[in-house]
Amino acid sequence: MTRRSRRNWKSGSFRPVAGRSSMNGRLAVARVAGRFFSLRDERLRLGSEGYSPRVLQKIEYAGADEVSFEQAALGLRVLAELSISAKHVQRITERLGEQRRGQRDAAVAAFQAGTLQPEHPEPPEVVAIHLDAGKIQLRQEHDGPGVHGPHWGDSKVGCLLTYTALSGSGDPQPNPPAVFLDPPRVMRLCREMERVRNPPQTRAGDNEVPLRSWVTDGHPEGDRPRRLVRTAVATTESAEPFGWMVAAEAMKRGFYGAPKRAVVGDGGNWIRPLAELHFPGWVQVLDFLHLLVHLYAAATAAYRGQARAAWSRYERWVRSAWAGRVDEVIAGLRAACVHLGPPAAGGPPAPDTDPRRVVALTLAYVQANAGRMDYAHYRRAGLPITRAPVESLIKQFNQRVKGTEKFWLRGGVESVLQVRAAYLSEDDRAERFHDRRPRGRAVGQNRLTPAA
Repeated sequence: MTRRSRRNWKSGSFRPVAGRSSMNGRLAVARVAGRFFSLRDERLRLGSEGYSPRVLQKIEYAGADEVSFEQAALGLRVLAELSISAKHVQRITERLGEQRRGQRDAAVAAFQAGTLQPEHPEPPEVVAIHLDAGKIQLRQEHDGPGVHGPHWGDSKVGCLLTYTALSGSGDPQPNPPAVFLDPPRVMRLCREMERVRNPPQTRAGDNEVPLRSWVTDGHPEGDRPRRLVRTAVATTESAEPFGWMVAAEAMKRGFYGAPKRAVVGDGGNWIRPLAELHFPGWVQVLDFLHLLVHLYAAATAAYRGQARAAWSRYERWVRSAWAGRVDEVIAGLRAACVHLGPPAAGGPPAPDTDPRRVVALTLAYVQANAGRMDYAHYRRAGLPITRAPVESLIKQFNQRVKGTEKFWLRGGVESVLQVRAAYLSEDDRAERFHDRRPRGRAVGQNRLTPAA
């Protein structure tokens, strides 16, 4: 194509014959329904980003999986021989994440309108929704380059799991796992639980044992329900819109038609109303690991400096809780309050570390969640009693979005969370998105570059 013809092409006056090659055979164009397109663009399925869907998926995956966009660009250059800047990786990842966010919000709107249908006709047998919250560092919008107004924001994560049905009607594990009765391992478990929630500088190191390996959902290896498929929902929005997101995801997966259904949470004040609004009639389960941490803290506070007495009291409480004998746990905590004595009258409020405050708060926590602690019944029904799956899932999100040097704009991290959630889901949604995504007209220099 000559320089003049290129000018005419840009102005719209150039009209090549359909199917005829130009630019020395490098680019063929055709006319369909009044518009022109490149035959090579069609063959490579190039979109407005200038990449084929397969290459675009690699960029998106790297942007959401690596610890930073810089590492993503490096990985693409080394592993995929694709030269792309970190900023371009960020733009593509966030753009695709925004499109995934649009699909998520469309599903929520359809659910609210009563038109959203399950994707599969047969509902699963046993389902559980594990809910938790984490922290993300944010920065102020529209303040130019650099970090301005850094602050912590909340992230909320839903882990939706299906399980195989449990055969038999007896309690498959009437006694607590040995890990819950071994002092050094219980201490490590409590540290690990705290590090999942705390800022990144206090997170577990590489030598820490993942939460998933601590417990087997309350069932022995041979008898426990087998985990099937996990999908993830994540957002920085508040509990109300998050609840609708989780409910829409549950509807798409057919959870509302399952004969056995549970919502597992830590007893947080936002989880209970969410579950009651969107999942009425479902079994609500208090995470046993969270309860264990509370009981251990109360026992060590009530008998500070008396290691043997503290462990004996903890073991008694945890055995009662495991069996679902909530009244015994409440009676034991009340006795511990009596043992410590009442707070000084007219004095200042007790600090958080005060033993009387620790035990009193644990007692209030158990009383508020007593209806969610029938663990023997849950095990007989084949339902999970811990939210270890969502604790593990949050750590996988944190590997990407949480760090001492990461300060996100809210819109950017929301988009990255959507991409991360898609690739952490164990169905084909990450790939299906690219197969069904409409392509815009290819632009830019990459449209003439070979692509996979």
